[in-house]
Amino acid sequence: MSDGIKSFLARVFLHGENPLATNFRENQLRPPGAVDEKRFMALCIRCNRCLEVCPYHSIKRAALGLTIGTPYVFPETKACYLCMACSRLCPTGALDTHLQNPEQTAMGKAKIDVTLCYSHLFLEHDVLPDNTGNRIGALCNTCYNVCPFPEKAITLKDNLFPVVLDGCVGCGICVERCPTRPRRAINVTPSGMGRVDEAGFYFRKARKHHESTVSGPMETPSGSLKGEKLIERKYNIQGTTDKPQFQYPYEPQNEIEGWE
Repeated sequence: MSDGIKSFLARVFLHGENPLATNFRENQLRPPGAVDEKRFMALCIRCNRCLEVCPYHSIKRAALGLTIGTPYVFPETKACYLCMACSRLCPTGALDTHLQNPEQTAMGKAKIDVTLCYSHLFLEHDVLPDNTGNRIGALCNTCYNVCPFPEKAITLKDNLFPVVLDGCVGCGICVERCPTRPRRAINVTPSGMGRVDEAGFYFRKARKHHESTVSGPMETPSGSLKGEKLIERKYNIQGTTDKPQFQYPYEPQNEIEGWE
């Protein structure tokens, strides 16, 4: 047995680490209101209610892997438009049902690659392609124009090129609309990935709150359940009955992509 496998088994069985709680990738985001990843993997029952109610078809099921069947938003394909419908009906508290204000969402934080961003290239670099005398890039600012929270999540420095602010909630609309290819010039790092000081104000605040209440009562202030109460709630969820009647002005998906 290799040292890598021994180390992995030791972390899981001796130290109690959850390998399902560290599957973070750029532009792979949990839906709005998702709790800490370790708790999310314990609470999510793959019921797909969040997929059914999403009017933009933004939420997809994870394919084969440690997180198979759990919901993700892949903003390069379709971003989250922060309607908050999914978080209202999560039956187990994997998504905070009390979260209603989109500005308090903490899906992640966008980061601009200045070596790809058209505006940054146009304004800050003097590289000339093929000796034509033309600057690389252009004044684009698409990410600023489509952001739902301009001047809170993103601003234009000197009114010319975009800079991400702490108010970014990680919805990924900027990623979906960014014109650069094959890689986008702006990408979202999910909450929980990388350094905490790069994860945004709301994530830091939410994690501090979670750490102060993790040893509190059985039912947390966010309404999510733990222990025997969570098991009892899961047993009471019927997956064979008719689809729930959603109280929203749109129709749920009749078929879920990837669910065979």
